[in-house]
Amino acid sequence: MTGAAVSIVGTLVGATARSINQMIVSGALFGIGSGFQELCYACVQECVPNRHRVKAVGGLDVSLALAFTSPLVSYAFIAHQDIGWRGAYWYLFAFHCAAFVLLFLFYRPPDFEMKHRRDGKTRLQLLAQLDYVGVFLFMAGGVLFLLGINFGGRTYPWTHPGTIAPIVLGVCCFVGVGVWDAFAELEYPLFPPKLFRRVREFDMVMVVCFVGGMLYYSMNVLWPRQSQAFFVGPEETILRGVYATVFSCGTWTAGLITVFICSRLHHEKWQLVGFTVVQTALIGSMASVGSNDRAQAIVTVVITAITITPPQLLSFTMLSFGLEDQNDLGVAVGLAGTFRLFGGAVATAIYTAIYSSRLAEVLPGEMKSAIDASGVDFSESLLAGLVKAAGTNTAAAYGAVAGVTPRLTTLAIEATKQSYVAGFRLVYLVAIGFGVAATVASMCTVSTDRAKKNNERAIVLKNEVGKDENMSKVV
Repeated sequence: MTGAAVSIVGTLVGATARSINQMIVSGALFGIGSGFQELCYACVQECVPNRHRVKAVGGLDVSLALAFTSPLVSYAFIAHQDIGWRGAYWYLFAFHCAAFVLLFLFYRPPDFEMKHRRDGKTRLQLLAQLDYVGVFLFMAGGVLFLLGINFGGRTYPWTHPGTIAPIVLGVCCFVGVGVWDAFAELEYPLFPPKLFRRVREFDMVMVVCFVGGMLYYSMNVLWPRQSQAFFVGPEETILRGVYATVFSCGTWTAGLITVFICSRLHHEKWQLVGFTVVQTALIGSMASVGSNDRAQAIVTVVITAITITPPQLLSFTMLSFGLEDQNDLGVAVGLAGTFRLFGGAVATAIYTAIYSSRLAEVLPGEMKSAIDASGVDFSESLLAGLVKAAGTNTAAAYGAVAGVTPRLTTLAIEATKQSYVAGFRLVYLVAIGFGVAATVASMCTVSTDRAKKNNERAIVLKNEVGKDENMSKVV
């Protein structure tokens, strides 16, 4: 409910914004609210009998069917400008309000007194015992590391101190938070050492979550760009939204597969290995997609999404079953969600930097070849104009460049597409390495003990108190 409430405030700030600073604040509030809402993967697991945990997390993704159409809705707002861009924020406002109301009416987790009836701690005591140093170091490390990656190859060269310094400082902060949590005597460390000592049950699964996030969230960014560059015209706004939902279709299908198939197969370790091997192969095959390979691209993206999502959902349940104390379920799954999101942020920054650098490297050469093939006399000013027009890659943009003929316009559009092909090809080839890392980590995990998939539950809901206190070992 806190996440929904913060997100509601974020939508209101965005919908009424009058400046860029207000938009930034809105985005920050969305980020904070989303962090709270990621705990839903822990909440659904603790509410159901242990044997239904895999079905529960899979069902959670299935329930997101309406949310998965959001890219199409967003492009509809762009196409119908009379609605205005603020309509997107009011659309999200409705979503978060509905979530808040449903949680308020139907979700009855243990309240504060129930959870702390044994230790008797107050809210102020718990706030005082939070790992503020760890939170600061982790946040600072994340911001600095991502800034450095985003600067590389664009704002500054990769060898420039402006790129290297933030990355190095970010890594130092990450090392610092690890050392701090390992040796400081903390009641509630941000990264509990007792969890990270369980290498196969926890650490390797976290690696799978991190790399899976690198593939999942980055594909949500890369595929819309690729489909727009290759297959959709600049005036086909709604069609852009349709293509952007292709990956979501695979994600929704993966939720169904998790519910009806993965939950019955058991052997989670080998499921992870199988899924990561297939997704790595498919990610690699995307490097062969050309500007005219529409069917290959769509089919590959859908199947890739189907193989990326189940390992993420299985990882959440493997973490929860691998805990020695179910009171750590929220912390463990929360960390998994954090690593997943951070992996996506890192991958998006890395892939965008690689793509932009490769595009800038290839585009001038492709344009020069287009000029030579068109029969138009070459000049540096003509080349510069074409490269600038490639940003929109429309006939109108090229037509505005002095000296451009209709034939050169056609060749320039195709040259730009081939430059995009080269950029995306390198990105997908780099992604293979991350997929291999996920596969190796998967092989180092351990499947869930079937004896733990029983009828016990991690919590007693508030509305069940006094009815059957023996249904759970933990309140």
